[in-house]
Amino acid sequence: MDQVQEPNIDFVQNVEKGKRVSVDYEKNLAELSLVFGEVLKDPQALNELFSFSKIDGNSGSIKYNLKKLFEKGENPTSRKKSAIVDAFKRLTNEKARLTNSSPTYLIDFIENNNISVTAPYLAEDFKMDEINELTVSWWTEEFERENLEKDVNWTGKTRAVKLKFDSLVFPSIDETLEANYFLVDDEWAMVNPTVVLGNFDEPTSNEIEDGQDKVSNNMRLNGAPVQLCDVNGKSSQNLIVKIPAIRLEENIASWPKDNHIYLWVGTSGSVTQGTNGTPNISADVNMPIGGLKITRKEANIQRWKSTETPFIISNWNPDADNMYLVWGYVKSNVNIDVTGSIKATKDGVSTELSVKIAKKEEIQLISALSFDKCFTLYNNVNGLDQGYGYYGDTSYPKYPFGKIRAYFTLETL
Repeated sequence: MDQVQEPNIDFVQNVEKGKRVSVDYEKNLAELSLVFGEVLKDPQALNELFSFSKIDGNSGSIKYNLKKLFEKGENPTSRKKSAIVDAFKRLTNEKARLTNSSPTYLIDFIENNNISVTAPYLAEDFKMDEINELTVSWWTEEFERENLEKDVNWTGKTRAVKLKFDSLVFPSIDETLEANYFLVDDEWAMVNPTVVLGNFDEPTSNEIEDGQDKVSNNMRLNGAPVQLCDVNGKSSQNLIVKIPAIRLEENIASWPKDNHIYLWVGTSGSVTQGTNGTPNISADVNMPIGGLKITRKEANIQRWKSTETPFIISNWNPDADNMYLVWGYVKSNVNIDVTGSIKATKDGVSTELSVKIAKKEEIQLISALSFDKCFTLYNNVNGLDQGYGYYGDTSYPKYPFGKIRAYFTLETL
């Protein structure tokens, strides 16, 4: 694959006052990334990096907070002395290899700016003993914001440099920022070992602690058989509604961040449309999924992820209105409006008048759907394909929520 080249950019030009990421910040982060790449030439340090994929909640993807690593000085998986911290201090103490900053300065930079490392595909797609070159990259909120403001569909890229493990050449930071870098993304990282450093400031996930998919724990059906609505369109049962698992058709968060999914569920009466087209979510609306993390690898291969929530509606009683599902995800701090909605009724799934979905705090709402109770019962009881197939080898039809796919299970109380 050819490197994705970007025209040379003067890092000093057009720097507006008040931007979080200064020129100095980017230079320091790029320098730290180069030093970190040199550190990973140490086999023990690289092995420690790979071990981060086994941390609870990482789901096979490498990610860890370097501030915590340097503060504690221990490998979080073995509780032994950190090989990365040790190799970092040894390497940067060799004056000939330093670029512009001292070891203490770079460590302070890590701690003061809450720097983390992430490598979405490295542990699952590459064998450690076969790696002979590494792409080191750095992410800044400023670069992401500038590109999203130009194109709301921008999927994310980060500046990067490739280091060969058998090379003693250590490019200067000035050379790197002036000419040596190129841009990388998912496509690059899937075929080239890549790590990215930055202050990603991502939310805490509510996924299960050991990061394993345990859909079966949420699949036990209890109570009497679920019945269809009567001829008057009325249900006679109190129902529990579950979404045991979801998947993404592709990544919706910008590279290199994980996808964090949110779901609010209420009745049609509790979620209304405001004057500006934004769904108004009342205080009594349940949020059964709050920051469920789906890694970039999981999204790329469309892996089903357990929601590990016991229900989305605990008691859908016979007199209750249709259920209303509002999905959201964390994309960036940029205020971007998104339009689009579909409506599920007893007559089928159809396009609805577009609902303008705007940013809610740091969560972007991307899908607002109303599900008719009788329609949902009819599909699940009879196993009717809605045009998107079924979940695994079950008869549960899948439903589209933008780039999210999900299915329902129904139980009686």
